[in-house]
Amino acid sequence: MSNGKGQIELAKERLVKAVNQVLGVIRRNGRSKKVELALVLMTLLGGRASVKNVAETFGLDYANLLEALGELEDAWKDYLKVLSGLVKGEVVAIIDDTVDHKEYSRGKDVSPHGNYWIYCHAHRRFERVKLLTVAIVDLSTGRTFMVGAFPYAVRKMLDLGIVNEFKTKIDLAKEMLDVLKGYFRVSRVVFDSWYWSEKLVKDNVVSELKSNRRLLRVESARGTLEEVEGHLRVGDLPPGVYYADLTLGAQVITVKLLVQEYKGDSGTHVRYLYTTDLSLSEEEIEEAWRMRWEIEKLHRDVKALGLEDSSFWRRERLQGYLTIFTIMTNVVRELIGALNLRSVEAFLRFVERYLGGPPGLMKIFKLR
Repeated sequence: MSNGKGQIELAKERLVKAVNQVLGVIRRNGRSKKVELALVLMTLLGGRASVKNVAETFGLDYANLLEALGELEDAWKDYLKVLSGLVKGEVVAIIDDTVDHKEYSRGKDVSPHGNYWIYCHAHRRFERVKLLTVAIVDLSTGRTFMVGAFPYAVRKMLDLGIVNEFKTKIDLAKEMLDVLKGYFRVSRVVFDSWYWSEKLVKDNVVSELKSNRRLLRVESARGTLEEVEGHLRVGDLPPGVYYADLTLGAQVITVKLLVQEYKGDSGTHVRYLYTTDLSLSEEEIEEAWRMRWEIEKLHRDVKALGLEDSSFWRRERLQGYLTIFTIMTNVVRELIGALNLRSVEAFLRFVERYLGGPPGLMKIFKLR
């Protein structure tokens, strides 16, 4: 954008309007506007988006900020009400694992400051948790919104006695999906191969199968191969479109299976996409799968805003922190489009250079 005086003032107006809308969602009785405003602005500081940094930057009590975060655990449902007023048509729901799922699955410590950590009083140390992330794509506008990030314990933490309550990511994903369906017209659900479960694989799913998944029966959707029964694996199939029977819990279901070759950095690869909606065309399956990558963009943006910059002793504070980031990620993405910027990083540089950084934000929002 052209950064003349008029454009800067317009940017300030849009930022103030957007932030005030967020305050309307997270306001809680007994909390001052200054405290809640500081938590919202935490994502725009451009340094470490930690609660301690916010307390020092805005001259607020650290303990009071933490308590305020703990009261926001269910604020995301208030946000869903607001968002459902904007998104009227059908949506595709996307479910994914933590931002750093691949690292954690190998047991590596990504960051000692990451907000994937909560304090275990029994063991007197910080223990890792994972995040389940959920997004929606508005099919009428093509806009993508992050609608939630939720911490959950891995099974090893239960086995070690670190947590008493336990939900698998499948259980949590189903719970969140059920909530979404109460607010939005979910026409399709997209997730990766880790979510193969009778709790999630319903009649409107597009997902991916692992190459070692066994098939009970398979036939070509194009009538070029005879029906095959036996111990065939998904990875044995050549590129094409098939109808395949697989076990799902105690039942057998039929899916439409699209086997595709594609070029990657390390050569030619194969993906195995399926849908439980047998009426979908190849193009519709591919388009739905492409939407899944929208949540990867959200992961990138939310990390750029500093999602990993804080850790907490209590789970409810972590959930409040995640709620703030969920809402502000959507706000910042809208502002990026309005200001004709290219990325979250570019927006944070804009805030620093043209809005004055933290001192400028304090002035704009009358925090001093």
